[in-house]
Amino acid sequence: MHRGSRPRASAGAQPYQVGQPRRFTELPPLAQLLLPNLDVIIEVKSLLATARHSPGVLELQRGYDWTGDGQLFFRPASDRPVLEIDFSIEKKEYRGMILRMTYGEDYGIYRIFLDGKNIRQHEDYMAGEKIEDYDFYARDLEVKDHYLGSFKLAPGKHTLRFECTGRNPLSKGSHLGLDSVRLRERWNRKRNSLS
Repeated sequence: MHRGSRPRASAGAQPYQVGQPRRFTELPPLAQLLLPNLDVIIEVKSLLATARHSPGVLELQRGYDWTGDGQLFFRPASDRPVLEIDFSIEKKEYRGMILRMTYGEDYGIYRIFLDGKNIRQHEDYMAGEKIEDYDFYARDLEVKDHYLGSFKLAPGKHTLRFECTGRNPLSKGSHLGLDSVRLRERWNRKRNSLS
């Protein structure tokens, strides 16, 4: 083959495209291009009335970039603060649990329990092992999602308990901010084996 010459097409080969491409469909307007909502969102406004806590102030704090009417903001007045909130499940479904939490310069370190079980304590936990807690300190105010795991929770009431275990050396307090509880749809079907 000489330099600059093109390879010959084999007999019966078709060109990639001939002429202008055709449109198959019209795209809908942007307002109709919404992603499906995979989360059941439990806003904290509905949890405030039945929440229980150690001495301190618990309030709905509005503003910032919080879901709905705001975050559940706890300003404790004791050394080992505790906050408990109840939420209800209508039907048994396999869902991922996500807590949308606030971080700030005066937020503490907390251990989180779901129905009495520490969510960071693995199944084969042995006494004496270190369990990581959640440090909600940040220099600037921000909101982050925390995936706690996937569960098939029974219908009815469930309890989230937050126990303060201390604070970051840089933190000015042990506040706690919960934006929302989210139950994310999970794939619960067995796939066929590839073999």
